[in-house]
Amino acid sequence: MNTTIAYSKGFSLFELVIVVILLAVILSFAIPQYIGIKNQAHNASADAIAGSFSSAIGMVRGQWELEGRPNSKTNITFVNYGGVIVAVDGSLGTPTGDETEKKDTRAESINAHKCRQVLNVILQDAPSSTLSSEISIIKSVSFLVRYNAESTQCVYYLTHTIDIKSIPTNTGEISGLTGFSYFAKTGKVKIFKTK
Repeated sequence: MNTTIAYSKGFSLFELVIVVILLAVILSFAIPQYIGIKNQAHNASADAIAGSFSSAIGMVRGQWELEGRPNSKTNITFVNYGGVIVAVDGSLGTPTGDETEKKDTRAESINAHKCRQVLNVILQDAPSSTLSSEISIIKSVSFLVRYNAESTQCVYYLTHTIDIKSIPTNTGEISGLTGFSYFAKTGKVKIFKTK
């Protein structure tokens, strides 16, 4: 009777160590690439929304011009922007809110609530937004809306770039975040991005 002993073949410890090292090297290049692509996607999203927002502001101002530059003596001015009533500054034509409040529509009277109204009223399919500081709400929408009274500036932060440990307050743009600003006194839109 002949007996043969069969040895099972497997990977040696050396081969496993080499595979682990190779995976570590590959991942060290892949992770930064992924982060870079993610930042590019966030920046592109902010660019697209800000571009649409800027175009809509120009169209609202154009409608204000077409309607003969209406300027109410009571500081309450509205224009019909494609069937949507938009509050505007009567002397500038810049959007300052929607028609829900029949109060002062001058650029000086804009606040965070009205900044959100402007976003929602001038864009046909406006991205979701919030004024809340609650983390669960912020993470469920696209933009966090803030207002800087010092420069009459609406700030729209892309929520995907916000660190939940430091939620922006009503101040100017915060470096390291992505979004755009709207200056109601000039109608200017400025994009800010993470690098």
